[in-house]
Amino acid sequence: MVKEINLLIKDACIKGREELVDIGIVNGVIAAIADAGTLTASQTIDAAGGYVSPSFTDAHFHLDKTMSRQLFGAVKFADAFGKAHKVKSHFTVEDVKSRAMVALDMAVAHGIGAMKAQCDVDYATGLVSMEGVLAAAEEYKDLITVEAIAFPQEGIVSDPQAPELIRQALRMGAKYVGGLPEFETTETYQETHIKTIFDIAEEFDVNVDCHCDYTDRKRFRTLEKLADITIERGYQGRVCAGHCNALAIYEDDEAKRVIDKLAQAEIQVVVLPIANLQMLGGEKRTPSNRGSSRILELLDAGVNVASGLDNMFDIWYRFNGMDPVLLGLMTCLSGGMRTNAEVEESFNMITNRAAKTMNRDQGGVMVGAPADLVIHSAKNIVDIYRMIPGKRTTIKNGKKVGEMDKTVWTAKLGF
Repeated sequence: MVKEINLLIKDACIKGREELVDIGIVNGVIAAIADAGTLTASQTIDAAGGYVSPSFTDAHFHLDKTMSRQLFGAVKFADAFGKAHKVKSHFTVEDVKSRAMVALDMAVAHGIGAMKAQCDVDYATGLVSMEGVLAAAEEYKDLITVEAIAFPQEGIVSDPQAPELIRQALRMGAKYVGGLPEFETTETYQETHIKTIFDIAEEFDVNVDCHCDYTDRKRFRTLEKLADITIERGYQGRVCAGHCNALAIYEDDEAKRVIDKLAQAEIQVVVLPIANLQMLGGEKRTPSNRGSSRILELLDAGVNVASGLDNMFDIWYRFNGMDPVLLGLMTCLSGGMRTNAEVEESFNMITNRAAKTMNRDQGGVMVGAPADLVIHSAKNIVDIYRMIPGKRTTIKNGKKVGEMDKTVWTAKLGF
């Protein structure tokens, strides 16, 4: 017997049901799903036939850098790598916190219920960025779940301060060890970088989230190193690789070998197509690699692939309004996802697959699942993409926490 319903979402469309349903929420959990018009509650939201999905998860976002482009905005990734430390030297705890809160506010309004936040820890910013991000996360803890990644942007070998700063960040509350082996100057140093972040992860019993194969230059090949060391360390299922762009320009047989290793290592992959589309593509006037990795081949191999927003108006990327639906559409287009099943999979990459990178089991919209939901005005995934941004209502722990709406007005003929 269902307890007294705290919140009722009525006349909703959900996956797997042809007819509209009522969704009853009790104490932050979906307690009942029944035919439309059969449940009652004192607090009701009318979905008006709109689609209800699990809330979005952003699997990779640099929360500490957001809204800092006025300090320096790169056009090429080499500029960004070379000057990022100068930008971060201007950061303060309050500055990072206030900018992060701008992004979180927009994220909640657009339906994001959880985020993996990349946060630099290095000689340039010390623990300033981490402290600011954790402070913002605390302010928004009832609206969005934020888990910080201690990210050594300036390297490990090239920045000897980084390992101890990562350890301090983990003691402060960071949940993952990050990495960027491509920042190192030699293959030996790249391997040392990866092994060091695994040493720290093992010491604190946390998972690894590593930038790999970021550039469109296949000579780096850091993704395969990550897979090899994951297997050597017995860390299967505890590693996430971000970007993985160079994989798209490997020869096909080489790409297959690496993808098979990723599957064996149970490494999850997060692609960042929106920001990578602008930053990558070579030096020619007509770009080539578009930063979409090999999404379908990875999925075919059984690799969990998610998509993330990456950056917002910072040194790396000048745009972004924190809209995961736009991200899903761009993932679909850049990844060549054309069939009905593939389009649905692109939506999974910003919901359930992305949640998996945070070890969150959303379970879909079903009885017993967390009531972290988004109510869309559109009635299906195709229309959610087609009618961007539409109207969305964000539900977190069974409570309405955010909303956004697109309004349209025209002067019709004869008006």
